[in-house]
Amino acid sequence: MSDIDQDMDNTSPPLQPEPSFEADSLKPPTAGQDDNPPSSRPTSQGRIPTLGRRATLSRTPVSMLEQPQDEDESVLITEVKDQAEEEAEQERERDLLPVAEIEEEQPTEEGEEEEEEEEELKISDDGGSREEEEEEFEGDVFQQVTIETVDVEPREEDFDTDLEEEFPEDEGDPVKCEYVKICERLGIVPISYFVRHINDRDIAMKYHGLGPEEAKAMALVLKDSINLEKLDVSGNWIDAAGGYAMSRMLEENDYITEMAMADNKLGNEGGIHVSRMLGINAGLRRIDLAGNMFEDRVAEQFAEVLENNKYLRELDLSRNKFGQSSGRLLGPAIGANDTLDVLDLSWNHLRQQGAIAVAAGIKENCRLKVCRLAWNGFGPEGGAALAEALGNHESLLEIDMTGNRLGQDTALKVAKALSTNDVLKILRMGNNLITSAGAIAIAMAINQSESSEIEELDLTDVPVEYEFLRILEDIRKKKSTFKVTHGPVMRAGNTLEDLGKKAIDPFKKKEPVIILKEHIVVNDMRLVDILKRYDPDGRLSVSPEDFVAALDELAVPYNRVQLEEAVHKLAKDQSGRIYFGDFIPDNEDNKNKVTFTPEPET
Repeated sequence: MSDIDQDMDNTSPPLQPEPSFEADSLKPPTAGQDDNPPSSRPTSQGRIPTLGRRATLSRTPVSMLEQPQDEDESVLITEVKDQAEEEAEQERERDLLPVAEIEEEQPTEEGEEEEEEEEELKISDDGGSREEEEEEFEGDVFQQVTIETVDVEPREEDFDTDLEEEFPEDEGDPVKCEYVKICERLGIVPISYFVRHINDRDIAMKYHGLGPEEAKAMALVLKDSINLEKLDVSGNWIDAAGGYAMSRMLEENDYITEMAMADNKLGNEGGIHVSRMLGINAGLRRIDLAGNMFEDRVAEQFAEVLENNKYLRELDLSRNKFGQSSGRLLGPAIGANDTLDVLDLSWNHLRQQGAIAVAAGIKENCRLKVCRLAWNGFGPEGGAALAEALGNHESLLEIDMTGNRLGQDTALKVAKALSTNDVLKILRMGNNLITSAGAIAIAMAINQSESSEIEELDLTDVPVEYEFLRILEDIRKKKSTFKVTHGPVMRAGNTLEDLGKKAIDPFKKKEPVIILKEHIVVNDMRLVDILKRYDPDGRLSVSPEDFVAALDELAVPYNRVQLEEAVHKLAKDQSGRIYFGDFIPDNEDNKNKVTFTPEPET
C-alpha cells in the first residue's frame, strides 16, 4: 500500500459540502490555493466514500482539454462528455498529471442504519495552475463539467444609461430634439431642467452653473421661440461669449419681454453686445444687468440706449463699476429719456460731478417713477442736487438715497423739498449721518405739509430722540398706515445744540411737564384743571401768560426760558392763544399724558 493510501486509511475527516460555483469562483485560482481554507482540513487527507467500488475524480488544467469553438465568445463554455470519451481522455492525462485517488474505507461505526457518501478531491503537489472541474457519480456514468471565464469585448448595448429616458427621440416635439442635437454638436450635456421647461412662458435658471457653451445652445434653440416671455439666467458664468449669444438671440426674438442676466461676469465686452442689442430689440420691457462688472468704457453705449430706446420700462445697472465719468454721460441721457419707469444705479461709484449730473438728469426726466441711487457716495454736493430735483418733480414715486454720505444739511434741504412735493410716496435715507435733528426736520415737513403723500419713511440706523416719536404719533393720527423705520431711540439729541439739553427717557416719562421744540407734554393732570380756571368762557384756550402762570401755580420744575420760547411759538401759530381742548382725556386710559400742539386754523 502506498503512502497516500496509508494516510487515507488513518484519517477520517469531517463532512464538507460540495464546492459551489459562485460569481467569484469564475476567477482562475492561484497556485497552491485550495477551495476551502487551510484550517478546515489537512491538505494531505482525503474523505473516503462507503461504496464498494472506487471512484476517481481528476482535476485537469483547462489548457489540456479540447474546447469547442462557439460562435459567440461572450458566453460560458460548458462541456458534458459521455463515459467512453471520459475514459479515453483520462488515459491520456494520467501520464501528464498526478491524480489524487479516492479509495473506499469501511464504516467507522457499526450498527449505523444509513451510511453517508462523499467524495474528496486530492490536490496534486506540483504547484502548477489548475482549472476547476467537477465529476459527479451517477450510477455507472461520469459527468464532467468545465467552467471557464472568457474575455469579452464590451459592446454599446451592454451599458445601462438614462440618457434615452431623459431625452427621448420625440418626433412630436421638434424643439426638444433640436436642442439635443445642438448639444451633441457642441459636445455638451443637455440640461434636463431646460428640456422639461423649454416650451414654458417663464424659464428661471438662476445658479444652474451655465457656461458660455450652455448659453449658446439655449440661445440657438430660443431664437425662434414664440412661447417664452420671461427668461432668467442670473447667477451663472456665461461670460462675454454667453452674453453675445443671448444678445444675438434677443435681436431676433421680440416675444421675450423680461430678461435677467445679473451676476454673469459679462464684462465690458459683454456690455457692448447687450447695449447693441437694446438698440435693435423692440420687445424687451425689463432687463436686469446687475453685477456684471461694467466700467466707464461702456457708459457711452448705455447712455445711447437711454436716449434712443423707446420700449424699455425697467433698467437695472446696479452693482457695477460706473464712476464719476460715467455719471457725466448717463445724467443727460436720463434727462432725455421719456419711457423709462424704473432705473437702478445702486452700488456704483457715482460721486461728485457724476452725482450732480445724474441728479440733474432726474430733475429733467418727466416719466421716471422709481429711482434707486443707494450706496454711491453722493456726498453733500450730490445730496443737495437730489434735494433740488425732488422739489417739484411730478412723477417720481420712490427714491432711494441710502448710504450716500449725506449729512444734516442735506436732510434739511430734503425736508424743505418735501414741503412742496405732493407726489413722492416712499423716501429712503437710511445709513446716512443726518443726525436726530435731520430726522426731526424730515418728520416735521411730512407732518406739516397738507399735500404730502409720503407713505413710508426709511431712516435705518439713524438715531432719533423722543421728540421724533411725538411727531410720528401726530403723523399717524392723520395717516394710520404710515410706515417708518429708524435707528435707536436716544435720551437726547446728537447735535451740538443738544449738548446741554436735559435727557428724556421716552419709556419712563416721570417729569410732570416736558418742554420740547414743537411740543409741551403734560404728565400731571392737575395742570388741565388749573388751565380751565384761566378759561372762564370755556373756549379751551389760554394766553401764553396764563399758561406760564398755571405752571407756576402747579409748582413743577421747568426751564423758564425754554418754556417761554415754546409757549410763544405755539401762541404765534394759534393767533396769540394756546388751545388745549383736543387733548383733554375722555377716559382713564388717556389720563397719564396731555400734549399741547398748535390749534388748527378755522
